Amino acid sequence: MLNETLGERINLIRTKRGLKIGELAEMIKIPVFDKDGNVVTHKNYTKTSLSLIENNKQRPSIDVVTAISDILGVSIDWLARGIEYDGKKLKTFEQEKLGFLFETTSEGDLNTFDKFIKATMKQMKEYDDRIDDIEKRFKQYTDKKEDS
Repeated sequence: MLNETLGERINLIRTKRGLKIGELAEMIKIPVFDKDGNVVTHKNYTKTSLSLIENNKQRPSIDVVTAISDILGVSIDWLARGIEYDGKKLKTFEQEKLGFLFETTSEGDLNTFDKFIKATMKQMKEYDDRIDDIEKRFKQYTDKKEDS
């Protein structure tokens, strides 16, 4: 089982689609059925209710999940479980999140991060070289001690 929640997945896709929580809430229309199973009207959804879902304080009905799935253009399976199946495993929540972060990160930020990684790797190499030097000197010292 994956660690992320339904609320986190809704929040990620809503944000990725550029929707504010209130905008998505206004788009959600919950069908109201008569005794024969016919849709007679739709009930509006509130920003507060959607916020409770995204913050994992309330579980939505299947009607709400279906509406969100249709509006955001993702499958119910992905919203509910974070994995899509089409005969094979597709994107997980983490893969989707990394893709979103990559899509929304500027080239300048990526270059800055790349420089940071290279500088860190250089410092680590210098540190490793110093450790190797200390180990060599220690070995020389202990070898001389044994010879004495």
